[in-house]
Amino acid sequence: MLSKSLIITVLLSALMLTTVSCENQRQKDDKELIRIDAAPHANMVNQAKEDWAWISGTNWIVTTIEGQAPLPNTSLWIRFQDHTWLSGSAGCNHLSASYNRQGIDGLKITQTATTKMHCAQPQGTMQQESRFLHLLANIDAYHAEPNTLTLSTNAITMLTFTRAHPEE
Repeated sequence: MLSKSLIITVLLSALMLTTVSCENQRQKDDKELIRIDAAPHANMVNQAKEDWAWISGTNWIVTTIEGQAPLPNTSLWIRFQDHTWLSGSAGCNHLSASYNRQGIDGLKITQTATTKMHCAQPQGTMQQESRFLHLLANIDAYHAEPNTLTLSTNAITMLTFTRAHPEE
């Protein structure tokens, strides 16, 4: 029969070998880790924040809805306010909504509310307004240049806007 001290010694030795083996594996795993420099992505996000300053506070007039010009004599525009909401015109009714920017170029527009007027002229105004509001609710990204703003869904441009001149 083995003595208690011999059993304890064997068990402690086995425990130490296991600990050393685990430490060696951890060191090996650390060497195999891929280090990623997050600075370029952070710089892009910071640039997007700076760019948003000239996007917000400006009226953006719709120039195309799914590649088509809006109906003549209708006024569709949006204006991003503060950091969380936008206002505008859907052609007949005024609108307001919440928005949330995500990452570099992500954009989600939610909680859209409109006035409840009906505009019979020009013909098709209410259908255009309904389509415009539907597209806004499904936007997931934006791209902006000094005088052009595009809103897209799944990388397909849905709405194109032009910066309004101060008198518009």
